[in-house]
Amino acid sequence: PSLPCPAPMASMALRSLAGTRGAIALAGRHGHARSISDVASVEQFKELSPPKAGPPVLAFFTASWCQPCREVIPHLEDISAKLEGPYLKMARVDVQELPELARQHRVDAVPYFLVLRDGHVVERLAGNGPKEIGAAAERHASAFEELQKKKE
Repeated sequence: PSLPCPAPMASMALRSLAGTRGAIALAGRHGHARSISDVASVEQFKELSPPKAGPPVLAFFTASWCQPCREVIPHLEDISAKLEGPYLKMARVDVQELPELARQHRVDAVPYFLVLRDGHVVERLAGNGPKEIGAAAERHASAFEELQKKKE
């Protein structure tokens, strides 16, 4: 592996990644079906957060060999089920499949999270537990929701 993987977080339950490749379908905010999208290319990643349009994106940088990445998956599924929808998107980037994207965003360890808004990184989360990740997702989704309400 080219990127370090921090020690497993003791507070997280171990779960297998079996069956989690591809988009994970979930029921998101407002009851609509949502999913954590797997990013297949640099171009697709850029399309997730175009300049001056769309909701914030919580991007999860991961690797198949990373145990803490596997452990955080159930928590990300919970975050997606609660928040993903018109005010938040979620995406997963495999650093082995897209090393240039990891380098571009200065990802030096996994799991690693970015929050993108209007084509820019607005927050970085490394070494954070599920509560901090959930709080960041909630904060950005709520801010975008308020912005949309003000536009109405």
